[in-house]
Amino acid sequence: MPAISALPAGLVAPANAMPSIHGDRVRAAAAVRRAGTFAGSTGRLMLAGLRADPRQAVQQDSICCLVCGSVFRQLTNTHLRGHGLSGDEYKRRFGYNRGRPLMCRALQRLYADRAVKNGLASRIRQRPILVRPELRRRGGARTIALEELLTRREVRRGLREPHAAL
Repeated sequence: MPAISALPAGLVAPANAMPSIHGDRVRAAAAVRRAGTFAGSTGRLMLAGLRADPRQAVQQDSICCLVCGSVFRQLTNTHLRGHGLSGDEYKRRFGYNRGRPLMCRALQRLYADRAVKNGLASRIRQRPILVRPELRRRGGARTIALEELLTRREVRRGLREPHAAL
């Protein structure tokens, strides 16, 4: 990890080696984009470690792109298109669950709170299993992503509580 003085102004390197942001949100977001990955082999090693366990790329205030190593609040379709990927292809390639939002935990919480406040669940009228009968015939068969496999393994070993993933 580079020395703290090598980081752009406004960034502090915590123990998990991902920069945490202090101050104005606009300046902070710009600082995260400028920081990108850490230079040299340390950045490549960090990216390889995140690819081995993609859950670690999603932090409280940031998410790291596992293709280029850039740090964002949310991985947008525009950014992923720059790598020639869609959101679904990105999730499949790196082993994320299909339902995983590609955003930091703080943004997930903000959107969830807003959905509850606006009563979004009461406006959803379709249940996929009723609309698409082939889902019922499949009997719940689905592929298991790397993220889910790692979480199940940790729960079995007693290293993690079942709902502590978020």
